Amino acid sequence: MVKSLQALLLAIFTLLSLGAAAHNVVGGVYAIGSTIEGEVGFSNGDMAAEGTQIIVSDSRGNELGRVLTDADGLFSFEASQRIEHHFYADLSSGHVLQVNLPADELPDSLPGGPVSSGPVAQSEVAAFNGDQAALQAMIEKAVAKQVKPLRKELAAYKEKASLQDMIGGIGYIFGLCGIGIWWRQRQQSKAER
Repeated sequence: MVKSLQALLLAIFTLLSLGAAAHNVVGGVYAIGSTIEGEVGFSNGDMAAEGTQIIVSDSRGNELGRVLTDADGLFSFEASQRIEHHFYADLSSGHVLQVNLPADELPDSLPGGPVSSGPVAQSEVAAFNGDQAALQAMIEKAVAKQVKPLRKELAAYKEKASLQDMIGGIGYIFGLCGIGIWWRQRQQSKAER
């Protein structure tokens, strides 16, 4: 009985120590005109170290360039083609970020041609008589500015929910162990009478 209890406690403490040391790599990329901006960090809120190298490649694995993160874990890459871009960052200790930016999020004006992502409402585009490209760039920049903090909050919320799930699972384990111990003690008490 004592050895099985020791084994159970050892298993529980081992699982607890694994959960305390684990954290995920989080990050994302988004296009503002032909500029692709991104961020990389950890789910605990720490951002990638300044100077972390980001490797940019196409869908075939051909390297398009390399950029470095700043002190806030942010980076930017100027797209020269309207193709899918892959971003890879190795944050050491097995922490790797791999994210993609689809070609349809880049402007049609880039070489590579338009990507068919559905019909375009021509009446909405034709209603504005000014510089369409400048207007689109301004809208993309404004939307990206508003979405950026939301992406961070969403990533943090996902991680928080995972931690709550893990703590809840540990609670179920303790609860089931308590019921098992109570049941066993009850059976032993009945046997002694």
